[in-house]
Amino acid sequence: MTQPAGPGPERPPTYRSALRTRTFRLMLAAHGIGTVGQLMLTLAVGLEVLARTGSGGWLSVTVALGFVPYVVASGVAGMLADRHSRSAVLTRSLGLRAACAAILAIGLPLGWPVPVLVAIAAAAAFTATPAYPALAAATVHSVPDDALPAANALLTGVVNLTWMAGPGVLGLALMLGGGPSAGTATAAALFVAAALLSGRVRSGRPAPAGPSSGAWAQLLAGARAVTRSRAIHRPMGIAAVDNFLYGFLVVAVVLLADETASGRWMVGPVNAALSVGAVVAVLSANRLCRRLRPPTLLVLALGTFAGFVGGLAVSPWIGLSVALAGLAGATTLLAEVTAVTLVQRATPDVLTARVFGIYDQVNVGAIAAGSLLAGPLADAIGVVPAMVLVAGGCLVAAVAVSGVARDPIHRGRHASPRRHRRRDPARVHGSRPVPVRPIEDRPETGGRQSRRPTSQVRS
Repeated sequence: MTQPAGPGPERPPTYRSALRTRTFRLMLAAHGIGTVGQLMLTLAVGLEVLARTGSGGWLSVTVALGFVPYVVASGVAGMLADRHSRSAVLTRSLGLRAACAAILAIGLPLGWPVPVLVAIAAAAAFTATPAYPALAAATVHSVPDDALPAANALLTGVVNLTWMAGPGVLGLALMLGGGPSAGTATAAALFVAAALLSGRVRSGRPAPAGPSSGAWAQLLAGARAVTRSRAIHRPMGIAAVDNFLYGFLVVAVVLLADETASGRWMVGPVNAALSVGAVVAVLSANRLCRRLRPPTLLVLALGTFAGFVGGLAVSPWIGLSVALAGLAGATTLLAEVTAVTLVQRATPDVLTARVFGIYDQVNVGAIAAGSLLAGPLADAIGVVPAMVLVAGGCLVAAVAVSGVARDPIHRGRHASPRRHRRRDPARVHGSRPVPVRPIEDRPETGGRQSRRPTSQVRS
């Protein structure tokens, strides 16, 4: 008698499988378009301020105020995303930014005072802070656990690519004859288009965080989750080291070019290689996350990133420098993707957006700290010694936290239950077999299992 064929082996999740989730697909597209608009708005106002004042100081203030809100307000923004529908939070953020951009498109040609323009641009940056926490929380609730690495690779890749695309789209608008006011008008149109996309998603409001509903208590709950759980703060800390080294590298490359025979033209190829490496990492992150345990992959990626940065500092040939920069771009993005996945899996449902608000604060702050350290340290000891010193320090940090790869960290409520190997009773008790209850008949022992079956994941 022929037995019916059983189900075939499950195919590993791909980027296409992650994009089949409608919530993730629409919110990712909306966030990517909004990020392009955000960079266009900040840089367009910066160009206008520079043209009027001729002051590099005012330009620095304008651009800095486009990033400072992420360090200051992302924790509070994450709390808002935990109290309301994540899709509604993203849509409102985009709508408010569209209003700011439209006001700037009017104010720039009318010659409004520079402080007013800078203040409106800063307000747009503040309204953007809930976007990433809301999207990170929506991702972990809409995408099945086994597809999280692919979804996070797409999320991190889209964020990085759109941050690079924003200046390019503004440059194209300027080449076509438009000034800064045309750039802000284009940004307003992008925000509206993004809001229309995210407005098509109807995600439910998160479950209440508990009897204490005060804003301060909810904000503290997110901070306690980060500080008390090694499964959260360890990968978050490694990601902070990764972003610190990235921020240092961005500035150090410019300083290194000034000291080498290649001159400033080296900056373009090296930065392009960083971007190409990041794209390659997006394409390979899903496969690597299937082959290696995520904690191991996280430490390995950070360690190799630090090694490539040190190699870039002492590289004698431009071709080798470009290759090392490409590898550095790939490994830093791979570390980011893996850290996001680990934090998502370990964070309770009701705290996801708050934890990722803190994650955004820590990592944007780390990038800023690395960038601020590069110049003074290079002036004090030289660019090459500074790069080697910082890369070596980050490598030591990666080794110091390598215990995360051996720690029995719980994988979180989104993970599949662990498989325990059944021992042969004859081996343990000699030749006399001991009856063993089938696994299916054993009582549960309190292992952490996924609360949401894959079949019930909202799309």
